[in-house]
Amino acid sequence: MFALVVALGCDFFDSAAYAIYARDDRYMTEYGTTKLSELEYFPCSCPVCIKNDPKSVMAVPKVERQAMLAEHNLHVSFSELRRIKQAIIEGRLWEHLELRAHGHPALLQALKKLGRYSKYLEEQSPVTKKSGIFFFSSLGLARPEIVRHRVRIFERYSSPREARILVLLPQTRAKPFHKSKEHQRVLKKIQQRIGKEAAKVHVCTYAAPFGIIPVELDEVYPLSQHEIATPLDAETITYVAKQVADYIETTGYEEIILLQDAETWKGKIVASCRRACKKKKTPFTVLRERKPWDKSALDDLVTAIQDAVTRS
Repeated sequence: MFALVVALGCDFFDSAAYAIYARDDRYMTEYGTTKLSELEYFPCSCPVCIKNDPKSVMAVPKVERQAMLAEHNLHVSFSELRRIKQAIIEGRLWEHLELRAHGHPALLQALKKLGRYSKYLEEQSPVTKKSGIFFFSSLGLARPEIVRHRVRIFERYSSPREARILVLLPQTRAKPFHKSKEHQRVLKKIQQRIGKEAAKVHVCTYAAPFGIIPVELDEVYPLSQHEIATPLDAETITYVAKQVADYIETTGYEEIILLQDAETWKGKIVASCRRACKKKKTPFTVLRERKPWDKSALDDLVTAIQDAVTRS
């Protein structure tokens, strides 16, 4: 609960929960409360817990037991507040919030509702942090860094003036994506095949959790300072597919070429891009390769790019 209210902007607390729980023989933990009678071991090392066990505490008179539980509960409360402060310093409040939200269904439900106010969270969140971000699931789509990228890519970003052909490459394990060996091979082959005409080709990466990442923004925080958990859930895949499609619809490329990674994206990216291109009447080419980064796949991709440049 503390992490949730801090994320909402609260920085001052006045709570009697630690004492109220103690009166009901409830023992506070990092993830909620438990009846003292249901415990076999104390999962805590505070002064109360380190010297006692649940059975011995249950055996003392109620007033003394209440005082012992209240002291423990207060230790847990202060300990959690210190964890939150440290998480803020490390730039990991959202990660801590997700961890705590899985301690109880009601907290998880509250975190999901927090997504409705993601715009306000983004406005109050710093643009850069000391560390990268961890993306675990679609819950993280509401976090400020992802919302900020979605807003700014459409409100502040313009594709290169000379660009005529949009080339969409799948994300790689290595980041920044354009410095990965896979992307470097593509960029090198483009330069070798079409030389000065390469300015007509704009390479972007479609990647979770951000959606579309233009090559020139690839190293902007946190587009290459993040780690994701795979396989991606359905909501994240749908979100990324929509961001890519929206980008196509709001730009003026003459042709779109996509290298498909069917294993990761389950055809969602292709389907969304096809609908967007059909709506704009923009030619759309998909390279459907079982292994998108092998030599034959890259040769086919560069040939498709060369043909598109010739037509432009």
